[in-house]
Amino acid sequence: MIFWKILFLLASGLFAGFLAGFFGIGGGVILVLILMYYYSGTGIPADLTPKIAVATSLFTIIFTSISSTIKQYENKNIEWKLTFTMGLASIISALVGSKIASVVSGSFIKTFIIAVIIFAGLRMLLAGNSEVDIDDLTNYKSDASPFSAIFWGFITGIVSIFAGVGGGILLVPVMNHLMKVPIKRAIGTSSSIIILTSTFGTLGYVINGLGKPELEALGTLGFVDYTAGIPIIIGSILTSRLGAHASYRTKSKLLKKLFALLLITVAILTLLK
Repeated sequence: MIFWKILFLLASGLFAGFLAGFFGIGGGVILVLILMYYYSGTGIPADLTPKIAVATSLFTIIFTSISSTIKQYENKNIEWKLTFTMGLASIISALVGSKIASVVSGSFIKTFIIAVIIFAGLRMLLAGNSEVDIDDLTNYKSDASPFSAIFWGFITGIVSIFAGVGGGILLVPVMNHLMKVPIKRAIGTSSSIIILTSTFGTLGYVINGLGKPELEALGTLGFVDYTAGIPIIIGSILTSRLGAHASYRTKSKLLKKLFALLLITVAILTLLK
């Protein structure tokens, strides 16, 4: 039984890792659903399941995003100014968000996850193609306002902690549609920002879960189930670079449509769950 559980988690990491690299979303949009299914029927209280799934997802995203960011860096596909301005704001909001999320109900978090995914998917699908979505980014440099970067970094940081998705499902649409960053550069930059958001978000979930008797009985580190996270990490690291390379080779217009369809599909699956 343990062997099949490990194999399931490893396969989940392989799948989520490719999507993380391809879309710059960290992989959490898939992993939260997978982990909620994985924990169903395990005896974990229903109100704890979404929180543990979100926290564990964020934990795995740290390593997945590092792997995909290295590949995006090799492709010269990251706006470092946006990484640090949006990243700093997202760190602050991630710490605040993890404190709030640790005390609200699991059903609220699940509803929030659905709402965020639906919003991001419809926004990408209905907005159409932007004139900034070019495939040759050799001479491109973002002129986005630092004030805009800080504001949206703060908002996406809050969302990432509640939804356990590293912020990528909002970071990419926000940078592309509101800050006029080409979709490929938005995906690369999103991967680098997610490293910061998921790291501090995970720390928040660990700190806010320490000392809770119901979690100590489960053997988790705060809200983080690291024993389930490790096989996912191994799988995701193996495929995240492959996903980033495939994204780099895909036409921008197709990339946007695929991104939107991914999110809408995930939203439907979440509703059915």
